[in-house]
Amino acid sequence: MVCAALRLHAQKRSRTDPQRDHSLAEAANNFLASLRPELRSQYAFAFDDAYRKDWSNLPHYIHPRKGLKIGDLNPGERAAAHRLIQEMMSSQGYSKAEVIMGIVDEFLGSASEAAHNEYGSEFYFLDVFGKPGGDDPWAVKLDGHHLALNVAVINHNISMTPLHLGADPAVIPSGRHAGWAILAGETAKGFHLRNALRPEQARQAVLSETVPGDIFTLPGRDQELKTPAGLSGLQGYPRDLLEGLIDEYLANLRPDVARNYRSEMQAAGFEKIHFAWMGPSEPGKAVYYRVHGPTILIEYDNVFPPNTRGPNDPNHIHTVLRSPANDFGDDWLRRHRLEHHPA
Repeated sequence: MVCAALRLHAQKRSRTDPQRDHSLAEAANNFLASLRPELRSQYAFAFDDAYRKDWSNLPHYIHPRKGLKIGDLNPGERAAAHRLIQEMMSSQGYSKAEVIMGIVDEFLGSASEAAHNEYGSEFYFLDVFGKPGGDDPWAVKLDGHHLALNVAVINHNISMTPLHLGADPAVIPSGRHAGWAILAGETAKGFHLRNALRPEQARQAVLSETVPGDIFTLPGRDQELKTPAGLSGLQGYPRDLLEGLIDEYLANLRPDVARNYRSEMQAAGFEKIHFAWMGPSEPGKAVYYRVHGPTILIEYDNVFPPNTRGPNDPNHIHTVLRSPANDFGDDWLRRHRLEHHPA
C-alpha cells in the first residue's frame, strides 16, 4: 500500500507540475553552452553511461575521474559551473560544498608541493548526462574528494542521492582558517539526540561501543544496509531532535526536492525510522550514527585520520544521504521505461 501511495503521489506531481526541473535544466544548458567546443565534445556523456554512477569519497589521484575538471575551466565557464551547482543545492548545501572544496581541500593541498598537485578546488568534476530539459532522463554529477552529488531527472522528477559530504580535517587546525568547522550541525545534532535518550532507549539505539572505520554504504556498497536497526517509534522531544537531525541533511538539497523527500518519508511512516549509534556518548569522541527508514538512509562517521590521531581526537567526517531503492533515480527510471519504453 505504501509503495502504491508513493507511486500515485509521484504521478500526481508529474501531472500538476511537469516542469519542476526548469531552472535546473536552464542552468545545465547554460553551463554546456558556456563550454569551449573541444570541452563540450570531449565530455559529452549519455544518461546511461556507467560513469554516471561512478562516484567516490577518495581524491582524484587515488580514484581518477574521466569527466570535466573544474580546474580546466576558464573564468566564464567556471562562473556557469557555479551557477549550476547553486541550482543543484540549497544555499546551505552550496556553502558546505564550497567550504569542502575551497577551504578544507585547499588546506590539505597546502601541506607540501606534492599535496598541492593532489588536493584542492581544481580537482573536482562537474558533468552533465543526456539532454537537460526534455522528456528523456538526464543527470548532473559533482564529484571529488569528500564531495559527491548525484542528480537524476526522470519525468521531470529530481533525485539527489547519493549525496556524500565529508571533511578531513573537519575542523581546520591551523593557518588563516584555523577553527573553521564543517559538518558541525551534523555532529552536534547527532550527539544531542543520543544524549536525550532514556537509558532503556539508549540500550536499543546503541549497536556497539566500537566505532566502525567508515560508513557502511561506501561507493559500490549500495546494498550493504538492507534492514534498519536500532531504536524506532520516537515520540516527544527525542522525535523533535530526530526530525531536526534529518532536516540538517535534507536542507542541503534544493528546497523543492527536500520537501518531496520529507513528504515521502512521512507517507512511508515516520515511526518506521530507526536511529542507531556506535561508540561513546561524550562529544569529542569518535562515533558513528545512522538514521534508516523505508525512504531515507543517513550515515555519519567521525574517526581519526590514519597514523595521526587517536579515538579521543577525531577530525575526519564522512556522511552520506541515500534514498533506499531510488538512489540515482533508479526506481523512477524503472517505471519510466515500463511506461514509455515497454519491451
